[in-house]
Amino acid sequence: MSSYPRRAMDDPAADAARLLSRLGIMLLFIVSQAAPIIARQTIYILLPIGAVLLLVAASLKPAALKWRDIRARAVTPAALGALFLVVWTGLSLAWTPFSAGPGERFLKSSATLALVTAVCAVLPARTKTSNLNLLPIGAGVAAAALMAVALVAAKTPTVAGDLDIDPLQRAGLGLALVAWPALGALALRGRWYSATALAAATVAACLLARAPNWVPSLAVGALVLAISFGRARRAAKMLAPLAAAIILLAPVAAALVHVTLAGRAPAFAEPLDVWGRIIFNDGARALTGHGFGAAEFGIVGHYLHQATPRSLIFEVWFDLGMLGAAALAGVGARAFFIAGRTRPALAPFLLAGLATGFTISVLGPAAEQLWWLSLAGLDAIAFALVMKGQFRKRRPRVPPNWGAARTDSP
Repeated sequence: MSSYPRRAMDDPAADAARLLSRLGIMLLFIVSQAAPIIARQTIYILLPIGAVLLLVAASLKPAALKWRDIRARAVTPAALGALFLVVWTGLSLAWTPFSAGPGERFLKSSATLALVTAVCAVLPARTKTSNLNLLPIGAGVAAAALMAVALVAAKTPTVAGDLDIDPLQRAGLGLALVAWPALGALALRGRWYSATALAAATVAACLLARAPNWVPSLAVGALVLAISFGRARRAAKMLAPLAAAIILLAPVAAALVHVTLAGRAPAFAEPLDVWGRIIFNDGARALTGHGFGAAEFGIVGHYLHQATPRSLIFEVWFDLGMLGAAALAGVGARAFFIAGRTRPALAPFLLAGLATGFTISVLGPAAEQLWWLSLAGLDAIAFALVMKGQFRKRRPRVPPNWGAARTDSP
């Protein structure tokens, strides 16, 4: 009588977990990148659904969850800094000048951040190559769809779009973020021609979508990628303090512009001039800030000058003050340090992706909006998947008699 050895894939729970993981990743990195090009609100629906599918898949294999490792990561300096930033943001609602809007935005943003953090924490220790391939596939589909829709839209005369309502521009910024982990997944498997094609498609899609500040953001990312090859840790030690210094010293630059060019600043420096005037009028508010949402709702409600900066750094300083900016600087610096300590082949792409996202946040206008946080969360999950990937340039050798039937002795 012949019998076959029972394999691990015969476990129904494991099969269900694999299926849900595949569906969740497909939803996050294929559907949720292409759908918002047509309907911008879909990102708010698809991100939670995909994240919940990954959480359910992890719950079906509780033995794979290493709670000791999760608890250890929860008390790292980066995690504690992020937690302080969230708590301080919540406390600042007590003195924000606006009532309903900031509170609702804080709840939605906190829920999104908690969901993304939970997904990154419970991802399997090793990402299957078949799942990892969905990242470049999704980025390629998004780039092709974005180029097609942008070409069609270019033939229809429209009024200049606002980033907060223009799905093409928002999709372009999202593609600029998620393209880096996708490129890392391809490069680590030796698919350089595919990586080059995806990079070219990303640049073309961002160009046609007229995404704001995409040129300097991708240029900074490409520069960081170039200087990080072979010396990622050294590059991270340089980029981490540089990012923290930009966050902490930005008000000094604004104050200098206001002192030297008050009322005479050129158009590109006018936002800094406005910020400098705010600094000199703030007084003690420089420590505590005006409360979460004060900058965004102040600009929308015309309480602040329309030339007020729309960057993340300004909004953190204006809303959360010096304490919030210090926490953001610490979290940003730790992120660059952690990225530089990953495997040498992957670290340059992680650093380039962080540099691109940081540049977009510095230049604006993407900042505290929920759609930007959703895109950043999607990018964080993509980087977590790539960091846990199983990279092989060739298939493992299979013995000739593998899987042969066993014959039991009578």
